[in-house]
Amino acid sequence: MSDTSTDFYRQQAAEARGPEPQGPPKRKRKKLKRTLIASGASLVLVAGAAVAGSYVFVNNMASSVHRIDVAALTAKVQPSARLGSLTILLTDTQVVPDANTNTGLVELLHLNANGHRGGVVSFPANTWVKVPGHGHMELGHTLAVGGPSLMVETIEHLTGVRINDYSAIDFAALPAVVGALGGVDVDVPFAVTSFGFHFHAGINHLNAGDALAYVRQPGVSEIGREQLQENLLRAILDKIARGGLFKPGRDIALLKAVVKAVSVDSTLSNRQLERLALRLSDLKGRDGTFVDVAVKHGSPITGDTLPVFLNNRIDEQLWRAIRDDNIAGFAQRYPQTITPGAPA
Repeated sequence: MSDTSTDFYRQQAAEARGPEPQGPPKRKRKKLKRTLIASGASLVLVAGAAVAGSYVFVNNMASSVHRIDVAALTAKVQPSARLGSLTILLTDTQVVPDANTNTGLVELLHLNANGHRGGVVSFPANTWVKVPGHGHMELGHTLAVGGPSLMVETIEHLTGVRINDYSAIDFAALPAVVGALGGVDVDVPFAVTSFGFHFHAGINHLNAGDALAYVRQPGVSEIGREQLQENLLRAILDKIARGGLFKPGRDIALLKAVVKAVSVDSTLSNRQLERLALRLSDLKGRDGTFVDVAVKHGSPITGDTLPVFLNNRIDEQLWRAIRDDNIAGFAQRYPQTITPGAPA
């Protein structure tokens, strides 16, 4: 990944987050619920319902979240994990009943056993991997071939990390969320046209009409497209947090919009979903370390969609770091893997 592309996404995400609060952190810094922002977004959004209303309302909101059967999550044989740690697989999806499509977003959200820190590990969707029973293919294609269960099985075999839950964001539903927010701002480093929408260099106000065009720019690679998706999610979550939009009495239409954009695995009961979302919402942005898996090829600005290959020498240490609740330590040792634009 070139220095230019790294600056591109770091600046873009910095604009989405806004200026850092000033003053002693224990007294003046606001405890915004930025929460592992891109990857925990789908579950954290549900936490808003727990803040916003009564038990009946919360239960209705949780019941409205689309559930997906993921057989691999109840398999008798799964990798072992530290007691109390939690790893969630996050993808994007069109949420078509009884159908699956390729995904462009593949991330692991990991919460340490102590409950105080965690990390987000991003995989390029075009990572070439060995798939149980199917030979080799791009990781993002496993969702279309065998649904989230095959992707869970593939990642568990690859990493030795136990996946506890699955969540998906329907990017086709996000324009309604952006619209309910009155739009969000992102910084575009240079003028670009995507699907008939023109984005000028500098701050652009995305709305319900052009948000998808922004994240689905055809001129970037799979890696770059994933980072654009993450940046949009950060902008959405940051605006919700800064505006206190999930506080009691605030916009119910926004809650309904975000719930429609979320899917979770069917093993999560309403109570478990609410508890998990609140656990995520208690984390501050800097409680999470964001890293990308190390690959041998791939750049956000080339537009290349060919497969990329894992750098096994480094990635084997990343898999161990996830299992050992030490993603932060891995990032210190391999700073080049830190996700461009992620919270520092």
